[in-house]
Formats: sequence, C-alpha cells, structure tokens
Amino acid sequence: MLKNYIILAWRNLVTNRVTSFINIVGLSIAVACSIAVFLILKNFWTLDNFHVNGDRIFMVEYTMEVNKETQVYGNAPAPIAAALATDFPQVKRAVRVQREGVQVVRKENLFDETITYADANFFQLFTFPLKYGNPAALADPNAIILSSEMAEKYFPNQIPIGQSFAIVTGEREQNQFIVQGVAEKFPNNTGFAFDLLTGYHPVHASLKNQDWSSHIYGVFIELKEKTDVKSLAGQMGRYVALYNSRNRENPIKSFIFDNLRDPAPNAYEVNRRPAEANHPITTVLFSAIALIMMGLSCFNYVNISLGAATQRLKEIGVRKVMGGTRQQLIAQFMTENLLLCFVALLLALVITTAFLVPLFNDLMVMSISISFGQNLPLWGFLAGLLAFTAIASGAYPALYVSAFRPIAVLAGKLKFGTKNTFSRALLVAQFVLAFMSVILGVVLTSAGVQWKNLDWGYNPDQTLVLRLTDSTQFTIVKNELARNPSVRTIAGAENHVGESVGRATIYLGDMQENVLQYNVGPDYFDAMGLNLASGHFFENNRVAENTESVIVNESFVQKHNWKDAAVGKSIRVDKKLVTIAGVVKDFKLMGSGAARPAIFFAAQPPMFSYLVARFDPGSGPKVVANLEQIWQAKFPNTTASHFYQKDVFDGFNTTFQNLSNGFGYLAGLALLIACMGLYGLAAQHFSRRMKEVGVRKMLGATIAQIVLLVNREFLLLLSIAGLLANVLCFLGIKLLLQNTQEFTGSFQPGIGWFFLANTVVFITAAIAVGTQSWKMANVQLSNVLKNND
Repeated sequence: MLKNYIILAWRNLVTNRVTSFINIVGLSIAVACSIAVFLILKNFWTLDNFHVNGDRIFMVEYTMEVNKETQVYGNAPAPIAAALATDFPQVKRAVRVQREGVQVVRKENLFDETITYADANFFQLFTFPLKYGNPAALADPNAIILSSEMAEKYFPNQIPIGQSFAIVTGEREQNQFIVQGVAEKFPNNTGFAFDLLTGYHPVHASLKNQDWSSHIYGVFIELKEKTDVKSLAGQMGRYVALYNSRNRENPIKSFIFDNLRDPAPNAYEVNRRPAEANHPITTVLFSAIALIMMGLSCFNYVNISLGAATQRLKEIGVRKVMGGTRQQLIAQFMTENLLLCFVALLLALVITTAFLVPLFNDLMVMSISISFGQNLPLWGFLAGLLAFTAIASGAYPALYVSAFRPIAVLAGKLKFGTKNTFSRALLVAQFVLAFMSVILGVVLTSAGVQWKNLDWGYNPDQTLVLRLTDSTQFTIVKNELARNPSVRTIAGAENHVGESVGRATIYLGDMQENVLQYNVGPDYFDAMGLNLASGHFFENNRVAENTESVIVNESFVQKHNWKDAAVGKSIRVDKKLVTIAGVVKDFKLMGSGAARPAIFFAAQPPMFSYLVARFDPGSGPKVVANLEQIWQAKFPNTTASHFYQKDVFDGFNTTFQNLSNGFGYLAGLALLIACMGLYGLAAQHFSRRMKEVGVRKMLGATIAQIVLLVNREFLLLLSIAGLLANVLCFLGIKLLLQNTQEFTGSFQPGIGWFFLANTVVFITAAIAVGTQSWKMANVQLSNVLKNND
C-alpha cells in the first residue's frame, strides 16, 4: 500500500508540474531560512560550551549602585586573580586577561588590531588548541600567538613560527614580537576569543603599576568543583572592603561569579562583560524570521493545494465509489505532501549552503556553517522540520478534500471554493507579513540614505587625517606640512571623531553618567571646522588653564538643562574637578548622526595618535601628495595611513548597507512566496468563474470590465492586508525609534517610503495575477460555453 502511495504521489508531482514547482520553490525558500536561523541560534545558545572545563570556569564580576540602580560590571580589578588563587583552595587556577587596541606594522602598512594579554596558564583554563607552536610560549614576554585568521591575514599560505611581528600599542610603545604559536580555527560558537595573544607581563606599558584601582578586561577562575562557587561567593566580603578602601569615590557593593558555559539569564546586561552573552531579543528576532517565512510558505501551499484540488474532484469521487475510505484518501494526500516536502528540503539544503550561509557570513561577525557529520542536533532539526512542514501545509487540504461526498462530486453539484473564507484569511495573513517585510526593508534603506546625507554640522571635505604610529611623528610632519600654502591649520589628537573615542564618567551631585570623551590638541576644533556656541576653545598659550578645563557639546548642555549657563560650571570627571570653558555646536559624532553628550580634554603632543590638517577648497589631492612625499622622506620604512574626514563613516555606511541588503533579500523572498499563494488562489478563483466570464463577454462586457470584476475581491483583500500592515509597521517603528533614539538619532521614515513599499507589493501582486487575468479576459466563448466540467 505504501509503495502505491509513493508511486501515485510521484506521478501526481510530475503531472502537475507548475503547481509542484510553485509549492517546492515556496517551501524550499522558507525551509532554507529556517535552517539558517537554526544554525545561527545554535551558535548563540551554545556560546563557549566547547571548553572542556567550561562548567567550572567562572568570570569574576562586581556590582555597583549607579543612580540608585544596581548594575553589574565584568571588568574586575587585576589583583583579585592572585588573591583568589592564593586564599581559596577551591580555586584551581586564575587567569587575568587585558586587551588593547594596537597597530600592526606589516610590509610598510598599518593595520588596526586588538592584542590580548593573558597569564601563562591561559591554555590550561581554555580549550584553544594550537595548530603550530607551544602554549608555554606565553611565559616569554616577546612571544606572540596568532589566531588562524590573523595568521592567514599576515602570513598567507605560510607557517609563521619564528617570524617577527611588529606592533605599536595604544601607549605608543613599539614592540617587536616573535610568532611562537598559531591557534586552530575557533568554533563558530565562540563568544570569547583572541586575535593576537601574548603573555601578561609588567614589561608592557599597559600592565605596569596595577593595583586595586586597576580594572582589566576580565578575570577568569577555574574551580575544582562547580558547587564550590556558592561557598566562595559568600566569602568575598573581605575583597569588597579592600577594594573600597582604595576606591572611596566609586565603591562597589559585592563581587559575584558567572559561569562561562551556563551564564545567568541577565548576563547580556552586564557592563563590559569579557565574554559575549546571548540576548533574548536575538532568539526572538531570528525565530520570528523563521516563523514568518514558514507561515508564508504553508499558507501558500494550502491555498495552491485547494486551488489544484478542483482538477481532482472526479478522481476523488471515483475512488470513493470504488470503496476508498476517507482514511486512505488522507494517507494518499499526506504521502504526496510528504514527498513534495522532502524534495523541498533537499532543495532548501542547497539554497542554505550555496546562498544563505555565505550571505550571513558576509553580513555578520559571527560565522555559521552547515555540517552533517556527527551533528545530531541538525539531523533532529531537519527531521522535525520535515514533519512540521508536511503536517502544517498538508493536513488541512487533505482533511478538507477527503471529506467531499462522491454523489455531489460526480453529479457536478459541488460548488468548491465559493465561500472559502479560510483561504482568503490565509491570503490576507500572507500579505500582511509580505507588506511588513517590504516596508521594513524599505525603511532600513531609507535610514541608510538619510544617515548618509545628514548635515555634519561642519564641512568635512576640507579636512585630512593622518594616523600616527609614534607621537614624535606629529611634530616632524607638522613642521614640514605647515610649509604648504594650501594648509590652513594643523592639529593633533589622541582620539578622533568617527575613528576612536574614549569614555568618561562624570559626577553631578548624586548623579553619575558616562559620556563620550575626546582628548585633542588646542587647534583641533579649528582644523575640523567645528563651530563655537559659547565660551572659548582651548588656546595654545594657556597650557595650565587647558589642563583644568573641558569643552562640552550642546547635547551635554541640553541634557542637563543648562542652556546659556554652562560656561564656568565645574564638574567632576572621574577623580578630577574641571571647569567648562566652552560649548561646541553639535556635529555628527556617529554614522547615524545620533546626538550624544561629549566632553573634550586638552591633550599634549606625546599623547597624539592623529594629525588633522585643514586645507583650502580644491587643494586636497595636492596636500595628500605633499603629505605622502614628506612621510616617505622622513619614515621610508612605513606607508602613510591617511583619509579625508568625509570618508570617516564609510565603514558604518557599508555595514548598514549590507544589513539593509540582507533584509531586502528576505523581504523579496517573503513577497515571492506570498505572490505564489496569490497565484494559487487566483487560479482557483478564475477557474470557478470561467463560464460566468464567457456569458458576460457574450452580453457585451469589455475586457477592462472583466479584469476589474474577477480581480475586485483580490484588490479588496490586498487593501485590507496593506492597511493592517501599514498601521502595525507605523506603530512598531515609532515605538522602536523612541527606545533606540540614542543610536538612531533623529531618523524618521517619511510617508514617501511607505508609499514606495506599498507600490512595490501591489505591482508584484498585479504581475502574479496579470497573466491569468489577461487569458481569462480573452477566453474563446465557444470553448468555455461547451465545456461541461
């Protein structure tokens, strides 16, 4: 019996090529999206679970009261690692980890990277196998271990052991390391990793003179037994008192522990957590994408199956007359559906491997891959997905069609689909989702366009920025470049707008807040072309006064409702009391143009990492050529790394463009599936009204009247779907922007973008039914009226 079901299912699949093609393509797209989502979420759900001792590895965290709220931080003080290892026998080992932004000097070029400093027992705590080299290399201050990605980047197709590796640290310290190890490729579910790794030695400038006020990237401990964490946590009070005695202005409440493999539910809320934690919204968003795509495809399948059933009514009637039971018919239809879903699953695996996995890896930092070897979760998911798809898409058509009475079918009295409200509800639901997908895709595109064209608050076209590898380079280059008559102003900076930024904690009474911090030279504002709102900028002849002063932006003033009274006010920044000397007008600090409170400190040449030059309009290429000539003459072993300020946000714009493109692809697929469902329902609808159209044509109806008549219902359904989707999107986007204004700035999608999205959907839907409408309007009267079916 099963063999006969399969044979009949295959014959029906081949016979109805168009219907089968639409169903297979629609289901395969949705299943492919679901597989990709599973791979993504599997990585997030299993972050860092590959470490052998992961269940006994804990991060040391601490809690503080900030603005009357308890907040958790992951950047523990450095001395607590040695204290825990010494004072508690339950602690098997402790590892300090610090990170720093550096520049790699390679083949006369500079590359921005991050170096990780870790104690010598790092590889005993974490499971990061080495492809080449020995983990003991961390005991050598001059040794460096590369990740597989860094090894391929700087030493392609080589074994780099023994090669020199030059870097310039954030402290402007130049180090010459020797590569003594290369790590194996990290698993895709890595939340804590490294690019460049060296030992935790005080010879490095950023690790000197550390005490209980020195917070580092993270402190990890391994316990002998996981259950020891409770007793250990109860004995941390002694370190709280010790820490607070050294940090009276910023006391902490407690030290706590969080497991690396099984983090706390609110781990994503921990400030400066050294290991990535899964945010619940990630699961919600990606699951919603999968459910939307699966819902669209299943709705589509149901509608098309019901439409195709009109061609099999006599077959159903004959089989029932010959003794076929309803259960047998259900089994037959479900077998056909299961076979079709299996073919769709195979095609989905091809789509996932060839298209979705590369697309995601290009758009996101975390990578995914599809592997079937020893991957039971994936096999289980595929089996469950096949069963779910087969039941969700095929159950209703099988139950509905198998219930037809043979007498009504064979007598031609069955008016199939005349009042199929369920199909129309599915179509509305499909297009609500399709409208929403397209609207969101278009809104994302509009955000990118708006952010790219925002007013900067100054003219970035006349500013050239040079990255320095040594602060001594500033004076040398400045003296030479100043001879160029096209150069108006030259300034230095430790941080630069759009390129690097620090963080400062300010205290106003009982309140404290974090703001953006820039350390810049006195002429920086002039070199950038920034405008003064009140007060004055730093001045070269007032060095002592500059050290006691700060410049703030208008957003800082507005947040505290100071209006015109900001200049002259005193604020405490970290442990230092400073006076506001001036207010700079707001300008573009971020790619999105979001206004953020910012504070500027005066910096001296030994701190400079950037040289900023303001030049005359139209003289940019000549100034660049002059700069490169100077650099080549003074520093022949390296290449000048420079850019125009107008290009500083290109990376942000490109990343967001890739994101909006990715969402656009998903929106296109959702719209495609919805239009397939529309095509199926239209086929059923037009087939049922063929004779009516023939009669109307005979009575003198025009083609335009017929097209409007047969599509009037679809136009109404699409209008309802569009109205619902637009209302939901408008309210949802408004709420989202209110809660993310810190990042999205003043962005508001205009009504024109909503109109564009709706136009795209309606035109696509018109194409889906247009061909059938035209054929129906031009049907031959004789062929229709003599048809007895």
